[in-house]
Amino acid sequence: MSLEEVKEWLYGCTRCGTCKEVLNISVPSCPAGERFKLESYFPSGKLFIGRAVLEGALTLADDDTLERIYACTGCRSCEQQCGVYHHEHIFESVQAIRTEAVTQGFLNPAYMVMVDGLRRDDNVFGKPKAERGAWAEGLELKDATREKVDVLYHAGCMLSFERELWEVPRSVVAVLKAAGVAVGVMGREESCCGGRAYEIGYLGEFTKYAQHSMETFNALGVNRVVTSCSDGYSTFKALYPKVEGKMNFEVLHMVEYLDQLIKEGRIKFGKQLSKKVTYHDPCHLGRHVSPGVYEPPRDILKSIPGVELVEMERIRENSWCCGAGGGVKEACPELALWTAGERISEAIATGADTLVTACPWCERNFKDAVEESGAKLDILDIAELAAQAV
Repeated sequence: MSLEEVKEWLYGCTRCGTCKEVLNISVPSCPAGERFKLESYFPSGKLFIGRAVLEGALTLADDDTLERIYACTGCRSCEQQCGVYHHEHIFESVQAIRTEAVTQGFLNPAYMVMVDGLRRDDNVFGKPKAERGAWAEGLELKDATREKVDVLYHAGCMLSFERELWEVPRSVVAVLKAAGVAVGVMGREESCCGGRAYEIGYLGEFTKYAQHSMETFNALGVNRVVTSCSDGYSTFKALYPKVEGKMNFEVLHMVEYLDQLIKEGRIKFGKQLSKKVTYHDPCHLGRHVSPGVYEPPRDILKSIPGVELVEMERIRENSWCCGAGGGVKEACPELALWTAGERISEAIATGADTLVTACPWCERNFKDAVEESGAKLDILDIAELAAQAV
């Protein structure tokens, strides 16, 4: 969207301050604002930046202005807390400012690897497209580009190219096979969902990938697209419907599908685990979609023998962000790690030995934060835990 299109929302902010904390427990809700302690880093400040740019009082050529608009993880916690009528549109307004920066040619150098990688190899890491399906080698999966499958598993960029996280999609496959699901993948022909391009202001790239993905999934005749990537899930569910095109397929996050299979009796956990875990709600699996997916992952954890679930203070719709979203891990890595560190501390305070999540971007950033701090906490995707118990 353009700045002119979000004008009403920019001027709707009353600077009441409710976006700054989780009201019912009075703890911080905005990572950037809490880290830098300046109004211009809080959501209300960013909306005023948008107004100033629209009125010509600020220019996006200014590095300080760009720094502030990119210091936003897009977690949408501010929207959850906001008491003003436009509460659902705060991040859309921030995204519109970013789009304006791209349109005017004020590009963030930190994003060039992502954008060049998308244009060259259909992924945000700039890795060779031929390597995209390497995680699935030896698993004897159906090639959805050559034979019809009912269920298509979309790994996404992070799980496809981050070797340390390959155990996540491989665990998904193991669990689905145990349930008798004939799942297929696209391998090297899988493409980025385009969600990150949208969030950093590159609407042209996003629209291209949205239309390509919808056309491809429709042409393959798949009934379900299942993904472990919360970013990809919210992109499919919340952003694709805004683009011209049809979606003749159902989109499920892995936790939704796994929860269904467990409740249908198709998955039975036969191994006893001895773990005390706490669960992190990914922003893109919660506040980015409606309704947010909060209960399925908890139901899964409660169904695994020997797993004890203990909750953190900020959970479900009030969850604290992992710090990796909205392009922040690339543009503001220090903010990303600080935000993850805050969540790690909150998880350790529960007495849990394992922090479980359902998003590879969260898992990657938490692992980086644990490595930097030396904290004693295991980080796992929920599929990894499920595969251990099957």
